[in-house]
Amino acid sequence: MISQKKLGEKIKNWREQREMSQEQFAKVVDLGRVAVSEIERGNRGVSALELQKAAKFFNVSVDALLADEKATGFSEIKNDFKFDSEKLKNVILYILEKCGGKPNVGETVLYKLLYFVDFDSFEIFGKPLTGLNYVNRQFGPVPATKEYLATVEMMVKNEQLKIFPQIYFGLNQKRYIALTNHNDDAFNVKEIKIIDSVISRLADMSAKQIEEYAHGDAPWKFTEDKQIIPYDLAFDRASPYAQVDHEAEWQDAAGSDTLKHLGKQSKEEYDYYKNL
Repeated sequence: MISQKKLGEKIKNWREQREMSQEQFAKVVDLGRVAVSEIERGNRGVSALELQKAAKFFNVSVDALLADEKATGFSEIKNDFKFDSEKLKNVILYILEKCGGKPNVGETVLYKLLYFVDFDSFEIFGKPLTGLNYVNRQFGPVPATKEYLATVEMMVKNEQLKIFPQIYFGLNQKRYIALTNHNDDAFNVKEIKIIDSVISRLADMSAKQIEEYAHGDAPWKFTEDKQIIPYDLAFDRASPYAQVDHEAEWQDAAGSDTLKHLGKQSKEEYDYYKNL
C-alpha cells in the first residue's frame, strides 16, 4: 500500500500532467485548495469518497491510485543507453527556438516532441538522441522525472530557461521560454534533420491532439501503464509513425544474402537471362 506522502506526490504528478491547478482539482474532489495542497505535501490523508472522486477523474481504479508505483515495477526497467543531459538541454533549446513561440506549445506538447525526436532517432540510427527514458502514462509518453527534472532545473538555475504557468483556452499551461540559444556544435546535420522533421509534423498540434496522436504509436501502445517504454518497440511502428520502411529493408537484406550464396553470375548466365 502506498504511503500518505507518496499518494500526495502521485496526485500532484497526475494533476500537473493534466495541466490543472490545485483550485481546479479541488472542485473535482469537493475540497478547498489548501486541503489539496496539504494532501500533495503528504500532510493530510484522503478519505474513501475523495479517493473515489479522484480515481474517477484520473480514469483509473482506486486500487491503481493507491498502488505503490515502486511495487509495480515503475522505472525499474531501463533502456541500455547513456543519458546525455547536455544533449537534452540543447534539444529543448532548439525546439523552443523553432516553435516555442507558438501558443499551443506548452509542457505537454514539448514532452511529446522530445519523445518523437528520441524514438525517430532510434528507429533511423539505432540510438536515441538524448538517451532519455520515457514512461507510459495515461496521457501519452512523458520523460522519466528524475533525468528530465535534473536537467531542466539546472537550466533554470543557470538562467538558460524560464518556466511559468498561464491560461490557454481556459486550461492551465506550463510555458517554457528559452533565455539562450542552443549550442551549434551540439548536433550533426542528420540529428538536426530529425528534430526539424518532428517539429514540422507535430508542433502545430494542440496538447490534446498530440496526446491522441502519441496513443497510436506502437512503443506507447505496447507498453504497460507506468512502465519505461522500450526503444526497441520503434521497429514495430507502422505508418504514419514509421520513419523507415522496415519491410523493404528486410527484403533487401534477404536479397543480398541470396546473391552472396549464388556467387558471381557468369557471362553465359547473363546473356541467357538477357535474351529471355
